[in-house]
Amino acid sequence: MLTVYVFDLDYTLWPCWCDTHVSPPFKKQSGNTVVDRYGYQLQLYPDVEDIIARLKDEGHILVAASRTMTPKVASKLLDLFTVKGKPLRSYFDSVQYGTGSKKKHIKQAAKEVGFEDALAKGEVALFDDESRNRDVEDINVHFVYCRDGLTNKVLAAAQRERS
Repeated sequence: MLTVYVFDLDYTLWPCWCDTHVSPPFKKQSGNTVVDRYGYQLQLYPDVEDIIARLKDEGHILVAASRTMTPKVASKLLDLFTVKGKPLRSYFDSVQYGTGSKKKHIKQAAKEVGFEDALAKGEVALFDDESRNRDVEDINVHFVYCRDGLTNKVLAAAQRERS
């Protein structure tokens, strides 16, 4: 059973690379839309708000893990997007940035939050749009490929696999 959910940001929670496709400053608009300096409108993928809220309500540990070269931009987006009226960032127990393998992000989050046992038991999943991140399976993390962003269908399939 999954108890820890790790989410990539770019092309998993939102449909862009925040280090190349959007430019600050950002403005929050209605409907959970963020607009960059050039008028580009960005929203979360349609199921993301529901998934994040539901998993948190169920008591799961949530982690954001990104290789972005612009952590300040990613952080700003996490602050501007909301779920149930609260910043998206507030739903994550840990937010990890940096280059290199997502294994490093997950190990750091496990130490920071204290889910080493869940990691050892295989109760952690990484949802990501890049198949190269499948290497997290080396540390007992279930890799879930999100080809078209995070969806309820993808989440349900991952939960069935690990139940």
